[in-house]
Amino acid sequence: MKFKTALRYRVIYQVRSLAIYFGFYALFGILFPLIGLLFSNDVNTVSSDAVIPCLVFMGILSFLGVNTDFKLFIQNGLSRWTIFLVNFVSNAILSLVGSLAVLVLIKVFSGNFISHFQLSMKLIDVYAQGNFFMSWLLFFILLMLSGSLGLLAGVFNDRIDGVKKLIVLLLLLMIPILLGTIAQLGGAPMRLRMLHVLQAMVGYQSTGFTVLPLLLTISCFVGINLGLAYLLNKHREIKRVNA
Repeated sequence: MKFKTALRYRVIYQVRSLAIYFGFYALFGILFPLIGLLFSNDVNTVSSDAVIPCLVFMGILSFLGVNTDFKLFIQNGLSRWTIFLVNFVSNAILSLVGSLAVLVLIKVFSGNFISHFQLSMKLIDVYAQGNFFMSWLLFFILLMLSGSLGLLAGVFNDRIDGVKKLIVLLLLLMIPILLGTIAQLGGAPMRLRMLHVLQAMVGYQSTGFTVLPLLLTISCFVGINLGLAYLLNKHREIKRVNA
């Protein structure tokens, strides 16, 4: 099995999963609210978020696929680097296609297609301010972040066992507590400095939110997640049930 064949297999699987996701979202995120509007006397506009469910779906799909695909690809002669590259490229393709499809769907429902109902992307609108291509880029990067987190979590879950896994998870849980303790012990100057760092990371300024710092921050996190996932995947072995 070559890179091109593995990538085609992975993309086809993900596109089918994306189609299933849109089917469920159309049922629960669009049809059910419309049925509620039909039997309701309230004339207020009903809004359904289209971003968060897609981010959750991307993370879950990446988490589930990294284990099954690894076993299949490694048994067909692919190197660990090639497997990692296949996962990265396929996630990028799905993020690009999925974000565009969601934005087009939002555009359809943002007009007068159906009165008193709209699909929203409030998180993205705060930064993109109605710019379609900026919305597409930001949504794409967010999906890449979700996919990289799912990839890292999937490799970590398969690579680390027992007490080691528990220790790592506990250390991750301790990070917010540690930051909170540092902020309290450092007093007002430390809290103000940490607030300024956070504002710079999310692109908050006195004039509002700017998208470039957020894109850089998310891209850094994507790079870190992918780097850690690659290191964990480098010496990963196939686990058998009877082992």
